[in-house]
Amino acid sequence: MTTEPVPPAPADRHGPATATVLVGALLVLVGIGWLLDAAGVGVPWRAVLPAALIAVGLACVAGAFRARQQALMVVGVALTVVLSVAVAADWDFDVPLAGGVGDRTERPTTPADLTGYELGVGNLLLDLRQLQVPPGTTTVEARVGVGELVVELPDGVSVEVMASAGLGEVQVLGQQEGGFGSRIDAVGLGGGDRRLQLDARVGLGQVRVER
Repeated sequence: MTTEPVPPAPADRHGPATATVLVGALLVLVGIGWLLDAAGVGVPWRAVLPAALIAVGLACVAGAFRARQQALMVVGVALTVVLSVAVAADWDFDVPLAGGVGDRTERPTTPADLTGYELGVGNLLLDLRQLQVPPGTTTVEARVGVGELVVELPDGVSVEVMASAGLGEVQVLGQQEGGFGSRIDAVGLGGGDRRLQLDARVGLGQVRVER
């Protein structure tokens, strides 16, 4: 009695899953945009995110004729949530991608010490109570991507504050706002011709400006 050889299993001729290819392409696209943004190159995120959502939607329509595409639906829902938050916040995230991670405290005392304060993820305390504000207008900018930004203002100086959070809470000199696109503009008098302009922003988290 002879035994017939078992034929080899047919090779899988199916290509990679559409969801896998598309998600990989989106990751590459976002990674390149993140790298360029960190290098100081302006990236049009307002166009990149909707374009990615359109690509996912078209792939879902094409995949519906062959098989269910649960993974693509998850990606599409995630992009929709991101876009909804961005639009609700009027695209005012301005998240610093190269600002580092952790807790940081800055205590400048002279205008020469001032710089652009940025932190990617963490808590940033900007203590301006000892800052020697000269006559005229002195501008200070502080950004936190995800976390908390606390600014302590000096006494005896007029202040103009613009504080915002893409998603989170803003507290400025006794005023408070919360939710998507929270923003408070406040003015405090008391310094004659010495004026401090503060622009404080958080992408996701909390901003507190105190005096």
